[in-house]
Amino acid sequence: MLKRIGIFGGSFNPLHIGHLVIAESAWQEFNLEKVIFIPSGDTPNKDMHNINKFIRYDMVYTAIKDNPRFEISPIERDRSGPSYTVDTIHLLRNIMGSGYEFYFICGTDALADLPTWKYNRELLCCCHFICASRPGYEEKLKRSVAYFGELGHKKIHFLRIPELEISSTILRESLANNKSVRYFIPDEVIRFIKKYHLYEG
Repeated sequence: MLKRIGIFGGSFNPLHIGHLVIAESAWQEFNLEKVIFIPSGDTPNKDMHNINKFIRYDMVYTAIKDNPRFEISPIERDRSGPSYTVDTIHLLRNIMGSGYEFYFICGTDALADLPTWKYNRELLCCCHFICASRPGYEEKLKRSVAYFGELGHKKIHFLRIPELEISSTILRESLANNKSVRYFIPDEVIRFIKKYHLYEG
């Protein structure tokens, strides 16, 4: 039987408790062996707000290092040029071998945009998707699944989690305005952000 591995990609800019709740819920609900966090590298379609991929990698490591079910991979951090998810999945399969089944964990925004991703059908053939859905996105998500037809219904799954409306964008604004982000961001990540003077206005 193939072992299930969760792949949690994202900019994590900054990482917050919503990310950790999603990862923890995913490994339990889908019987994953572990969840591998993969902070994005040089993403072609996203502004990283001057926080480079090495800093974001270290931020995620700081948050997850004490959880034995969580790991982190530098696979995108160490790759030069634009970073596409399908390339990452192929590389992981080459590294880990054929005994694993990959489950890519994402949020509603990512799944809603999946029809626009490069090599999206190839990606869905390579791995399952676990979407942590939020209220109000139902129609967008249905359209996204329907876009891929039978493949979408087979490979896209939804994760029920406690409602947590936490946005990295809003947290960056709060940090820039010197407002408290306590309980939204893990304490060790807050200390990391302060140490390196990240997101300052």
